[in-house]
Parts: sequence; structure tokens; C-alpha cells
Amino acid sequence: MKIMGIDIGGANTDISIAQIEENDVEIIENEKKYIPMWKNRKKLRTYLKTLNKKEIDVICATITAELSDTYTTKKEGIADITKTLIQEFPQSKIKFVTHDGLQDYTYTQENPLKVAAQNWVATLNLVKHIQKDCIFIDMGTTTTDIIPIKNSQKATPYYTDLDRLIHGELVYTGMLRTNLATITQTLNYQEHDTPLASELFAITADMHIVLENITPQQYTCNTPDNKGKDTLSCKRRISRLLCADLDMLNDEDITSITTQLYNAQKEQIKSGLKKVTEKTDLKDVVITNYADCKITEEVAEDLGLNTHQITDYLTTEKSNVSTTIGAIQMYLEEEYPNIKAIIYNN
Repeated sequence: MKIMGIDIGGANTDISIAQIEENDVEIIENEKKYIPMWKNRKKLRTYLKTLNKKEIDVICATITAELSDTYTTKKEGIADITKTLIQEFPQSKIKFVTHDGLQDYTYTQENPLKVAAQNWVATLNLVKHIQKDCIFIDMGTTTTDIIPIKNSQKATPYYTDLDRLIHGELVYTGMLRTNLATITQTLNYQEHDTPLASELFAITADMHIVLENITPQQYTCNTPDNKGKDTLSCKRRISRLLCADLDMLNDEDITSITTQLYNAQKEQIKSGLKKVTEKTDLKDVVITNYADCKITEEVAEDLGLNTHQITDYLTTEKSNVSTTIGAIQMYLEEEYPNIKAIIYNN
């Protein structure tokens, strides 16, 4: 039997496929596919058609793409995406992750907002097998989830993105797609407090390339100027934040700028994490970070927290799609309770 976990986001669609034989489960395939829904959501259907050739028996789906501005409302987005899945996999059993557990298509039609942005529910069901009492930090390409867990359950009553934003459990900063001009309003340049140009000149992927936190291959989204993903191209884009170019700024200037931006991104994450720790008094943190970057680990350590890496249990490649593995784990716990948790089998 094959089970596929799929996480349909506004920018990326992630998948994992698990093979079940007797009482064993193995993740046999995973992928992160860049599909910018705001540009052309028909590409999602095209990708699903290719996945249909893999003869999947069960699909467990999480959805966050309903927030994409290709839709006028979240309800419209959930209705369109769930229907697309049903249409493209007529032979498969399809379940959707909600904060009421796994539910069928009928449930999504009646309760669309309980399906929206529940990807963290799936990941929680993976992480609880590592630490039953902890804060889980998941920094992806676009956002950072900070999920408190007590006794293997979510420790707070916040389920919507809006509530989670208010209470620090969702920080809208990520490894790749965040506009650097939104991380801080000013930088110190030659001892001057210098405002940044409020344009989409550079994104966090550019900063992390310059700091060698990611590789060009891990820069999977589009660049702001549709040019290269090499270090020099990233430096050019970053220089424009100060309305400058590389004739005006030298390598020392760029190093200073990127270091300040990195520290500002850390402060964004730290602000959310402090809110969560103050409310829950949890001291252990389980971390997964896109490309295995250390930024969230550094934030947790700055706050005196104990850190545990999900990559101690999964490969970096699998940890980058941990939500999809968590969705599969939810199904296993419902239908195959005797199978050992995926986290210990892979």
C-alpha cells in the first residue's frame, strides 16, 4: 500500500510517499516543488496529474494555499483545491488534515476554515514522538511556525493564522521568500542610521546565499529581478536596499548589511518564541529548519532553551517536507496503530 502526504502551499507543494508492507512503513520518495499559485494555479493540477501515475492508495493533504491572492476568500481557495484533489485522484482515498483530525471531502465543504492552514497539525503529530512536552519550531521558505506541545497535544487554543500571528505561534518570516525590506526599517551604514528602500529588491534567500547558509540549488523560488542565484547576483540585489550598487558598496559593506539583516530576522523569530515560552513555561525546543540552517537553533539558545534537531531522526531532505510525513503519521495512527512511528523507522 502507498500513502502520500501532500502539503499544498501558496509557493511550494511538498510530497512524501510511504510504502506499507505488513507492520513496516518506509518513506520511499519525497519532493518539494515550486508552484507559485498566485501566478498560475493550473500548474498544481498539472503536477497532480504526474503524481497520479504513482498509483497512490491513500492521500493525506494539508492546505495553506487558500491565502494566495489568486482567491478572493479562504473558503474559495479551500473549495477549489480540495475539489482539484478529488478530481485528479478519483481512485484514491483522500483525507484532509484539520484541527479535528483527518476528515473527508464532505467535511471540507461544510467546514472549510477548519481545513485552512492546518499544516502545523500534521507536523505536531510527528514531533510528539520525539518530545511529548516541547516547543516545535519549523522555519520554512516563507513562514516560521512555533507550536507549543504538552502531553503530545497542542498546548494553546489558537488554530487560525490570525490567532497564531497574535500570539507568536506564526511568524511571517522564512528562509527564502521574505522581502528583506520587511525585516527591519533601517540599517547602520558607515555609522549612519540608514532607512531601507521599500521595494522588492532582495529577499531572505539572497541574504542566506551571501552568508553561505543555503546553496544556489536550495534557492528554489524566483529571484526578485529574475536574474542569477549566484553570490554576486545576490550581493547586487542586496545593495539596492540602500539605493546603491556594487560600485558604491564593497564586500565589507555587504557583509555588514547581511549580518545586520540576519540578526534582525533572528529578532523576529525571538519575539514570537518569547511569547510562547512565557505562556507555556516549556524549556525544550524541537527544531526543523529549511536547508538545516542554524538560525532557529541560535534563537532558542539565546533564550536559554534546550534544543533538539529533527535531523537527528530524519534526513535533511525529509525534514524539509516534515509536514507531509506528519500527515502520513496521522493516518497510520488511525488505521495502523501497531506500526512503529515513522520517526523511528526512517
